[in-house]
Amino acid sequence: MDPAGAPPAARYQLLGPVEVRSAYGERLALGTPMQVRLLAVLMSQPGTGWSIDQLVDELWQGRPPKTAAGNVKTYVWALRRALRSPGFPDPAILAGPTGYRLALDGLTVDSVAFDDLAQRGYSALRHCHWSAAQESFEAALALWRGEPFAGLPGWGVLLSVRARLQEQRSSLAEEVADLQLRAGRHHELIEPLRSQVNDDPLRERPWGQLMVALARTGRRADALATYRQLRHLLAEEVGVEPGPDLQHLHTRILRAERELLTPDPRPPERTAPRIVPRQLPAPPTLFTGRAAELARLTTLLLGDSRSASTVVITGTGGVGKSWLALRWAHDNLHHFPDGQLHVDLGGFGTATQEASPSAVVVRSLLPALGVKPLEIPAEPAAQFALYRSLTADRRLLVLLDNARDAEQVRPLLPGSTRCGVLVTSRHTLPGLVATDGAHPLALDLPSDDEARHLLVRRLGTQRAAAQPAAVDELIRRTARLPLALSIVAARAAARPTFPLQAIADDLAASRGGLAALATDDAATDVRTVLSWSYRLLSADAARLFRQISLHPAADVSAAAAASLAGAPPHLIRPALDELTRANLLAEQSPNRFRCHDLLRAYGEELTYALDRPADRSAVRRRVLDHYLRVARDAARLVDPGWQPLDPPHPPTDASPSAFADHRAALAWFTIEQRVLLAAVDDAVTHGSDAHAGDLAQALTPLLSRLSQWHDLAAVQAIAVTVAQRRGDPRAEALAHRDLALAHIQHRRFGAAHHHLRRAMARYEQAGDRPGQASAHLHLAWLSDIEGDAGAALPHAREALALASSADDRLGEAAALNALGWSHARLDEHARAIAYCEQALALYEEAEDRLGAAHTWDSLGFAYHGLGKHPTAADCYRRALALYSDVQDPCGRADTLVRLGDTHQAVGDHDTSVDLWRQALAILDRVGHPQATVLSERLEAYR
Repeated sequence: MDPAGAPPAARYQLLGPVEVRSAYGERLALGTPMQVRLLAVLMSQPGTGWSIDQLVDELWQGRPPKTAAGNVKTYVWALRRALRSPGFPDPAILAGPTGYRLALDGLTVDSVAFDDLAQRGYSALRHCHWSAAQESFEAALALWRGEPFAGLPGWGVLLSVRARLQEQRSSLAEEVADLQLRAGRHHELIEPLRSQVNDDPLRERPWGQLMVALARTGRRADALATYRQLRHLLAEEVGVEPGPDLQHLHTRILRAERELLTPDPRPPERTAPRIVPRQLPAPPTLFTGRAAELARLTTLLLGDSRSASTVVITGTGGVGKSWLALRWAHDNLHHFPDGQLHVDLGGFGTATQEASPSAVVVRSLLPALGVKPLEIPAEPAAQFALYRSLTADRRLLVLLDNARDAEQVRPLLPGSTRCGVLVTSRHTLPGLVATDGAHPLALDLPSDDEARHLLVRRLGTQRAAAQPAAVDELIRRTARLPLALSIVAARAAARPTFPLQAIADDLAASRGGLAALATDDAATDVRTVLSWSYRLLSADAARLFRQISLHPAADVSAAAAASLAGAPPHLIRPALDELTRANLLAEQSPNRFRCHDLLRAYGEELTYALDRPADRSAVRRRVLDHYLRVARDAARLVDPGWQPLDPPHPPTDASPSAFADHRAALAWFTIEQRVLLAAVDDAVTHGSDAHAGDLAQALTPLLSRLSQWHDLAAVQAIAVTVAQRRGDPRAEALAHRDLALAHIQHRRFGAAHHHLRRAMARYEQAGDRPGQASAHLHLAWLSDIEGDAGAALPHAREALALASSADDRLGEAAALNALGWSHARLDEHARAIAYCEQALALYEEAEDRLGAAHTWDSLGFAYHGLGKHPTAADCYRRALALYSDVQDPCGRADTLVRLGDTHQAVGDHDTSVDLWRQALAILDRVGHPQATVLSERLEAYR
């Protein structure tokens, strides 16, 4: 459908009272307060499924009536009726396997539009496009009509989403003020900034902006009085001094620095180097023919004055859809100068292989476009909106391979008609064609000549010409299906002395095996080819082929394959080589293999037909044991203080673990991350909740070290569910605590408090004192991030008491360091040093380098507060050495900033600026929100 002819969309509004306006601006009557609250929950995370149990918990907060589940269904029915409007006869609330969800174009929800505009503004800001940034920020702020979900009780998800949105709104208002100061509009800023500091007096940045605005209007005395007012307020309310940035600003106003008092014209807008992704796999080496289809793709995507388009290549499994898409893509790279994106959506593999649109955007597309982990929004709708924004002005080629349906593809369509999109699928995806303007291209079997050419390229002209009748029979027996042809050709090429007719006769004798993989004739014939190829395998290779079909992901390492087989790696290597020669596996890189999804389906069919259920369960258990054991080894090396909740069971896999150090462990995890996440899903799918929960625990230090907070949140949400199902309060507590960690990194402080309270309750229920201490330490950290060092202190004290009573030495060390840090933040530096020195002794005794790094950093902060700058600098340098050793970039960046502060305090401006620049490079690389603050500080010293 032409978007220009589509009816206007309804608008869903939560930035103020919850309202829905029809396509024609009329406010819809939503019904009872409980119906409005239910709709608000669904609107808080558009597209996310909510089970009945989750909705009951959100609506009644643990005290539901007996009829709660029925009430929810009634509310949904009533809302569906209320939300129908002219042009939109279908209900916006859909039911699916994950529960009820609000099925909307994300930008029709004002909170998602707000996120999208904010991300556009920040992108423009990073590229120094000041006007575009201000325009986006102001448009985002104009969407607000009041407090989010105004009039609804603040608990559960509404509380956390409300807190997140309000924090984002405040940050955007501050960004706008900075841009207005850059533009010399200080006169008109004074009154709005006064209102802002009165509304939220503990946010320091607006105070600084007000001081600058006053100073630039010739009111230096008022600017200095404003600083004194803030200093008095902070001393009375929280017992702290203004931060170093404000102290420095105060000094500059006292000195009447000309650069501060006279606004410079905006620096010239510049364009930062744009990342050009090159994600396409290598072109298929055996591709031949398909001239008509290649020409049709060129016409659809490039011809007839069309700038670009979306094409859906459809056909049976193994017909060569991916080969065709890759061949055309590689032949036309020059038409897409902004890069190429590629994703295997896994639509026809197992359930755990199938990629959700959100996971694809977070793990593949946004990082490829240069978005750092912490810059990725938490909500899927906002992620999709950011993806569309980043592709809106580019000319990209996007290859979405192996799609299941239109719903999986639609959120991944780029935001520009200048982009070309190639989708491959065994289904025709009529919804994508009808509503999104995609062009279908049905891929049939290759012609006899094309099939013959493929065989000749592999077998050689002389051999094929000498036996033309046998070549014709091989083509007929394989039904001209490219996947089957490649398998037959591989078998023939591996036996150069065999007559081709003997191979054809052998293939003919294989007919009539197990049932066909599908109902069409081509699939029946390829089933014959696979059966024949499988029958020619040795017993060991055949067994391994069946076992590999049970692996959680399509790609498998040699070590994981050894675990599937229950044999040492050197003993299964011949079987892996045999499967590779037979084209049943592809060795993508040394000791790493991939299996086509059609071959995996065939292998799974075989194992269910030939192997006992107990044997299949043992295979799955061995590979999960392998990943759990190796992940635990890696976690211990990356974080020496990490320990599993339960002692390891005797291993059932035979593969060795060989990590020389934490660097090797992180390198392994970088390669295996997606497989490990799939293993968690696979464990849940096949009823192995214990493996799922244990593996989720082991992934926390690994995902944290690489700042993979979205994946940490996803895996810990699963861990919470399986722990509740198993009735394991300690495991549930740990999962809540680690889920809170992900929320803290996303600045979703309300949600973090919620999960930490849940963690504390479960630890208390289990009588786990070290766990309670850990929860208190996280609460102390959260309070400190929120700017309340006074609130952090009691949590740190309670953590120390609990860890000491449980003889938890590393817990004591962490609590002592937290106490030291909190006292230093409260200007009690001597006490801080005493606590930190005790912590350092415990960490060094345990050889915990990461804990020691944190503590040396705390000592540096305390000595800096005492004015002992050389000692502070020495402490910071010790921390930096340890952070480098353990590969903790964020810890290193924080310490570089503070070491720069120390050099600044003694007048060594050049060194401080150099250190801050080093820190900014790290923070930029991981997308940390502090990068913007540090960048602004550096601008003041240009």
